Amino acid sequence: MPSILTRKYTAYVIIAALISSTATQIQTAQAAVVDSFSDTLSTIKESVAANHTLTFTINDSWGASETLSIDFPDTFITSGFANSEPEDYDITDDGVDKTIVASGSCAANSIETTTVNTTTDTFTFTLCSGSTSIAAASVIVVEIGTHTSAGGSGNDQITNQTAAENGSDALVTLAGTFGGSGSLALEIVADNDVTINATVVSRITCTFSGLTTTFSALAGPVATADTNTTITVSTNAEDGFNLSVYDQGNGTNPGLYKGSGTTYLIGSADGSFADTATLQTDVDGFGIQGSTSGGSGAAVTIAARYNQTGNAVGGFERTATTLASASAPVASRLVTVVYKAAVSGLAPAGTYSDTATYVCTGIF
Repeated sequence: MPSILTRKYTAYVIIAALISSTATQIQTAQAAVVDSFSDTLSTIKESVAANHTLTFTINDSWGASETLSIDFPDTFITSGFANSEPEDYDITDDGVDKTIVASGSCAANSIETTTVNTTTDTFTFTLCSGSTSIAAASVIVVEIGTHTSAGGSGNDQITNQTAAENGSDALVTLAGTFGGSGSLALEIVADNDVTINATVVSRITCTFSGLTTTFSALAGPVATADTNTTITVSTNAEDGFNLSVYDQGNGTNPGLYKGSGTTYLIGSADGSFADTATLQTDVDGFGIQGSTSGGSGAAVTIAARYNQTGNAVGGFERTATTLASASAPVASRLVTVVYKAAVSGLAPAGTYSDTATYVCTGIF
């Protein structure tokens, strides 16, 4: 018969074995915690409806007929969701969309929206019977809200709690029979919208080239001056710009003027000071042609008087006359001016000159 001391020792061994066995069973039953668990919201502003994108890596496979549940704090509002609206959800496995079906519509390799408990704010998804398991180490992305697209655009969103309710330290928890678990905290704020103000200043630039041009040998036939004038216009004026021109002439009438010795005016556009004229050999006349090219923005219109080709020209005026215009903002639009003249045999030899002044005006 064993001694009392021996019996006590034996009892201790049995108790230790039971404790070891129970600890092993608890450890075996514990769900594998997921990795890199996050929830990106479309906004974290309080009491505002938001889309949720939950991302995590599972460390245990998700097998057929097993569930995955996502539980939001009760202070979030999910009352708009229903089991029959699979378009409110997208689930991807390593970037590949899974087919989402309504509760009661399971098919192989689909995920069923088994339950949406709007009281506990819990969403439960079941990998349908007959499906291939989703392997451990898979990255799962669950989208809940109106940003879904795989099964159609979603209709519902989860309304955020208030910032004051952050103090409860409530968590979004991941669970289910698939063998995984996890939790994360969400920070909701009173306001996360930044108002950005800016003032764009009014701008207009007109760059000129060809500020000197010469008819080197006017003798009778129609001649073209050696240099064109170009005006490059840029403006953000809402109603565009107006480019006008006026002429010095002899101080009374426009044209090329000989001011010394025997004075003489080669009138613009011709001897009768017409708005437009077709220049002819041995007939006094002087004027310009306008054209436009390049740049961007609103189209530039050349005034009909100056929109001429060949030997036809538009005449200058002593007062400002529109050469070109646009009705909205432009960038680097180019206006080109060509000068043409002809003289009669009555024009005295000598030096003639004129000054054409261009004015660029933004219409803001």
